[in-house]
Amino acid sequence: MKLSLGYITCPTKAEAKEITLALLEEGLIACANIIDGIESYFAWEDEIQKAKEVIIIFKTRQKKEDKIIKLVKQIHSYEVPCVVFTDIKHGNKEFLKWVEQES
Repeated sequence: MKLSLGYITCPTKAEAKEITLALLEEGLIACANIIDGIESYFAWEDEIQKAKEVIIIFKTRQKKEDKIIKLVKQIHSYEVPCVVFTDIKHGNKEFLKWVEQES
C-alpha cells in the first residue's frame, strides 16, 4: 500500500468544501477533514503576511497526487495554492485498506 496524507490550505470554508467535494466526486481521495479558524503567517512578495485560513487534511493513494494537484489548481483561488503530501507509513490496517479501496 502506498498511501499519502495530504494537506491543503484555503481562504474560506466554502472553498475548502468545494475542493473536498470535487476530490471525492473524482474518486481522488477517500476522506477529508476540514479545519476552520487557522491563523497563518507567511512570506509573500517580500512581506510578512497574516491570513485566516481553512485546512483540508485528506487520505489518498500516492499515485493520485499529481491529479489532485491539477484539480486543486483549477478550483483554488490562490495564485500558488499549498498542496502537499506525506507518506503514510503505519496505521490501523483496516482503515488503511479502506483508504486504498476508496481512493
